[in-house]
Amino acid sequence: MRRVYVDTGAFIALISRRDQDHERVVRHFRSLRANRDVLFASDPAIGETVTRLRYDAGLAAVARFRDVLERSVARGSLQVHESNPELRADALRQMERFDGLALSYADAVGAVVARRVRADVVFALDHDFRVMGFSVEPS
Repeated sequence: MRRVYVDTGAFIALISRRDQDHERVVRHFRSLRANRDVLFASDPAIGETVTRLRYDAGLAAVARFRDVLERSVARGSLQVHESNPELRADALRQMERFDGLALSYADAVGAVVARRVRADVVFALDHDFRVMGFSVEPS
């Protein structure tokens, strides 16, 4: 059992059947569940996911995400970290530290949360987490 931080892109590809990475991400999520890995996310990543799904895939996709989110939290396979003043301050410092990446706030918070929970890996589709020193899946 591993500790896995889940980034926005992975959530979007899981829900949006039109996403080019949908099938690959669905397979990877299934393998994480089969391994009984514990998933972590941040409230800003959830918000970013909802916003992007709303505008790119519609309200039905948002409803599917809500259902997946609620079930995962209820069964204890996903923990969502809420923002607080300390987390916000650390995320802003993370953005300054990696100025060349042009990190989104959600990614900066995600990096802080991943470090705090000692994530073994980050489930992401972009390269930012790898540049920040994390192991990233899927490859």
